[in-house]
Formats: sequence, structure tokens, C-alpha cells
Amino acid sequence: MRSANAISRQASPKKFASPADPSFANSALMWAKRLAIPALLVAIAFTVYVPSLKFSFILDDHRFTGDPRIQESGHFFDYFSNYVWAQFTGGPPSFYRPVFVLWMRLNYMISDLSPWGWHLLSIVKHLLVAIAFGLLVYRLLRDRVAAFAAATLFVLHPSHTESVSWVTVPDPLLTLGLMLSLLFYLRYADGSTASLPIKKPQKAKREAGGSLGIWLMASAAAYFAALLAKETAIVFPAVILVAVIGSEGTLADGEKGSAKKRSGAKQRLVPLLVVFGGTTLVYLLLRWNALDGKLAAPTQHLPSSTIILSWPATLWFYVKVLLWPVKSYSFADPTLVDHFSLNEVVAPLLGLICCGVALAAVSVWMWRTAQKESAERDAARIKFGVLAGILLLILPLLLALNLNALNPGDFLHGRYVYLPLAGFCMLFATGVHLTRRFRPVLMGIALAAAIAFLPFTWTQEKQWQDDSSVFTTAHQLAPHNVPVAKNLENTHVRAALLIADDGRCGEAMPVFNEAIHSYPEEWYAWAGRGICLVQSNDLVAAEEAFHRAADLSHDPTVIQQWQALRAHMGLPTSSPVN
Repeated sequence: MRSANAISRQASPKKFASPADPSFANSALMWAKRLAIPALLVAIAFTVYVPSLKFSFILDDHRFTGDPRIQESGHFFDYFSNYVWAQFTGGPPSFYRPVFVLWMRLNYMISDLSPWGWHLLSIVKHLLVAIAFGLLVYRLLRDRVAAFAAATLFVLHPSHTESVSWVTVPDPLLTLGLMLSLLFYLRYADGSTASLPIKKPQKAKREAGGSLGIWLMASAAAYFAALLAKETAIVFPAVILVAVIGSEGTLADGEKGSAKKRSGAKQRLVPLLVVFGGTTLVYLLLRWNALDGKLAAPTQHLPSSTIILSWPATLWFYVKVLLWPVKSYSFADPTLVDHFSLNEVVAPLLGLICCGVALAAVSVWMWRTAQKESAERDAARIKFGVLAGILLLILPLLLALNLNALNPGDFLHGRYVYLPLAGFCMLFATGVHLTRRFRPVLMGIALAAAIAFLPFTWTQEKQWQDDSSVFTTAHQLAPHNVPVAKNLENTHVRAALLIADDGRCGEAMPVFNEAIHSYPEEWYAWAGRGICLVQSNDLVAAEEAFHRAADLSHDPTVIQQWQALRAHMGLPTSSPVN
């Protein structure tokens, strides 16, 4: 029988703590501790990226911000029924990213064509990823220090300047969706593994099951949003299934009740297979419809031997991005290898083997340490984090080895490690959490790395302030990258076009002639040449230049200029050659 004091406490109304009450101060202190780390993380990251608020639109930003589907309402369903470049003549049907397009529509609604607003939202997006990642690590490890260290290293890593300062990169959206999906799944798993009292009313059991089902659906919805932001998210079902099997299905054989728990783990795989498998199938059907009956369109046709021989150097590039970001890896010369070579195949392969052995050794140590020194529930979470970290680190990079689906001659970019870096930092946090004697050493390494990242991030961030800076730096990093060289030349041509519009064709014409000599198939220079020839009253040569520009571009404005010039010269109208 309960005591009279217990009954009176239950019967008395609950009082809210006043500011003078010690419990109020304790509660405020608790919330201050919870919010201090995210607030510090936000302050650090925002300080690092605040210079980008002054940057201009660059690269694909110009096309996306000028897309009528972004600027006008009423195109919502078109985002989901068409591919990204559908609004441009000759746009490649290779990307199906409706959530990414929807995000850009939101940017335009908030910021219009203000680069400042777009850059601010890009920073906010990066901060949301870092916070979600930090919460995920804390949920797995229950270790604020390890979570903060991992999130700080993630948010400050210099390779992220490409994904933050270039506002139309989808990788942060992809990563945010997957981090939230893992968080929601862990909430579902925590409830599903908790035992319910035998005599609990059936109604309460159904309500508990329904609540858990909502968390599982939320996890699938976040995964679906990540898929619709970028295709790389398709690795997630493998990540979560392997992590669940490995963390819940590896109990010691001699442990009491282990057979029952293993059976329960297998039963929990069924809803995961149904929910995440079904979500993936829906995405593939939508993608198949948007890409005109194809799931992917090749961008080039390299022989299999070249692709396989190029794998070691390609993966080694990304290892350097992760572990040695002392310079920008935003662009690089292509790592295509046509024949077996010690320098281009064996050397990077040996480096990858060494890194793989080190990763395997550390992972086995973390696994065994968690199993020996942690409670069963904590050990399951740690194992889940180890497996998820390894797979998030490796699987997205393996997708980047499909060179026939990437931009010809320009397929190495630091932004591709945005998601893998989350997996790498998750493993680092787990190591910090499990290490007892050497924990101060690892924290010192994390602090030193974070401090070292600051100048590298600030320096590499400057590359993205305008198109000229982007391609000037890119050409220095990758002098043999043909697309980079072409884009640098086009940047010079655009600058010359502005000069020509001011009537300074004497300065602009040499730039147009040089560009035509180097890249005769690029139409910008032909159009610029036509403009200057009109100003010098050489109408015959101007008509030839505009004709060539119209044939190459099929751009309506160029065609209109060409037709107007022909009409002025008394020539019949014509059409560009297809």
C-alpha cells in the first residue's frame, strides 16, 4: 500500500517552478548546456562562411536563377515529372532532382535574385546539416564532447567550401535528408526494442505501435526527400540494413535469450525492407518517367578497361580530399588510365590498401571495445554507428567510380566527399568516445585539425566569389582539364562582351579571335565577333559570324540578332543548320 505522503503528492496539483525556485535554475542550466554546443557550432561555422555573403552567382547558378520554373509559380508538378535541365534546349536528361529544384524555388521566393540571400540560405543549409549530424552522433554515443568534436570537424572541413559557397550544389540537401532519416530511425528503433509490460492494455499497445510507425514513416520520408535531392542517396537502404543486422544480430551465442533477440532482429528487418524498398521503387518509377523511359543516361562511352584502371587514382584523389585538404580539390585533371602503370595504378592502389587496412583495424578495435566495455544497449548503438559510418564513407565514393555517368574530362570534385565526410567524422567520434587513456590525445588532434582548417577554408572559399575567380583557380589546379579551359575562355569572352557593348571593340576583338582559334565550336565568341563587326560596319563578315553562332547555339536571342541583320542587309530570312 502506498504511503499517505505519496497519495497526497499525487493528489496535489502540479506547481510550475518560479524563477526563484532552485528547480527552475537547474532546468535553465540544463537547457543552457543543451543549447550551448549547437550555438557555438553555429557561431563558428557562420563566422567562417560569412565572407561568401558578398559573392556573386557562379557557374550553374546563372541558369538556375534564370529558370522560369524557379521564378514563376505553377510549376510544382513539373519539378517531379521532368529532369533538371528540361528548360534548356539540348539540356542533358541525366539528373532527376525535384527537391533540389524545389529548394531553389524557395530560395527565389525568399531572396529573389539577390546573391546575398541565396548565399545566406546556403550557409543556413550547411549549418542544419552540421546540427543534424551532431544530434545523430549524440543519439548514438550519448557523448556531447565526441559529438561536438565530430560536428566541428565536419562543418569546418575545407572541402565543403565548394558545397556552401556555390549555392546550387545539392549535396548538403542530400546529406541533411539522410542524417534526419537515421535520427528518425533510431527513435523508431529505441521504441521498438523496448519491452512492453505483459499486461499492458491492447489499446495502449496499439497506440505505442502507431507512434513507432510514424517515426519509421518519417525516416522513409526523409530518405525519399534525399533521393529527390540527389541520386547518391540510393545507397541508404544498404547502409541502414547492414547497420541493423550487424548491430542487433551479433549477440553472443551463449547469452541468455540471444536466440529470441536474434529472431526479433530478423523480424524488424521485414518492415525496413518493405518501407525503404518500397520508397526506392517509387523513386525509380518517378525517375524512369521523367527520363523518358531510362534510369540513367551515359555522358560518355569509355571502355571498361579504362574505367577499371582509373579506379585506384580516382579513389586516391578522394582520400586526399578527406585526409589532406591543404589545397583546393574543387577541380582536377582527369585520372583516366589507358594502360597498366606502376605510377598511375599500383602506387595509388597500395595507398588505398594501406588506408583500408587502417580503417579495418580501427573498426575492429571499436567493435570489440564496445562489446566488452559497454552495456548491451549502448554497444548496439555504437556498433550501429561504426557500420553506418563505414558505409556512408565508402558507398557514395563507389558511385563516383561510374565515370560514364559523369562529366567527360571533368569528373573529380571535392564536393563529392560531403556525405562521405559525415561517415568519416562519425567514426572519429566513436573512437573519441571509446578511448579512455588516449581521449585527451584525440581531442587535441581534433582541436589542432579544426584550428588548421580555418585558414585553409578561408583561403579556398575565395575561389567561389565570381566566375573569373572560379575558373582562374580551377585552371591553375587542373591545367589539362579541357572543360575548365573552355569555361575559363568563355569567362574571358563574357567580359569582352561587356567591353564590346561599351563600344570598345578594339580591346574585345582579340579576345574573340583567340577564343575562336582555340575553341571554334564555342558560340559565345562568334556572337561577340558579330557584334564588333556590326560596329565596324563590316556587315558581310558580321552576318557570317552570327550565322555560325546561331548554328552552334540555337539560342533564340542570337537567332533573332542574325535574322535582324539579314533583314537589314536585304537578305531573305533563314534558319540555323540542325
